[in-house]
Amino acid sequence: MVDGTPGTAVTATFLVARSERTVFVRSTGLANMKNSPVLDVFLATEIDQGATTICVDLSSCSGMDSTFMGLLVGYARQLDGAGGRLVVVNPSVGNMRLLVMLGVTLVVPVLENQPDPQVAYVTLASDPTMSPIQRIELVQRAHQNLLKLTKSNEAKFAAFLTALERDLAKIRAAAAAPKSAGDAPQQRPPKPG
Repeated sequence: MVDGTPGTAVTATFLVARSERTVFVRSTGLANMKNSPVLDVFLATEIDQGATTICVDLSSCSGMDSTFMGLLVGYARQLDGAGGRLVVVNPSVGNMRLLVMLGVTLVVPVLENQPDPQVAYVTLASDPTMSPIQRIELVQRAHQNLLKLTKSNEAKFAAFLTALERDLAKIRAAAAAPKSAGDAPQQRPPKPG
């Protein structure tokens, strides 16, 4: 999903910074299932290294899909369970509408009109080493997080998650099978619908 703005099909870049136990993430462009893996690896590492607060700035984010939003929900719940928190700041009107529509705001506080923090951002490396199975598992985990938020999300994502499970089973079976020279290319996860 994007916020409906023409020309929003640009991939996001994540700018990141850390100040003590707070991690700052600024998403620029479109935040989606293609670039969520790099953010997932980064956030998991930062939490392992003691981060307790994550601030995600969406002021430059042109749009976002359900995988990105589900990732935020998962980390918000993880941090909340450990006494920390994840907050979203400065979303556009369109992105705020998406956050509300999928129930993300039920677990992720959203703060508007927040000043820029006085930190030095660096660009997050663009692509972590992640297998196709790991990528699909990330998409699956993100959508399971969203599914648990509202009944309407259950209706939206149940069939998609069932299709993902089938695809994962096929890919795992193919990976376990003996390799031959003419193996078919690996499948991509289905798009949520």
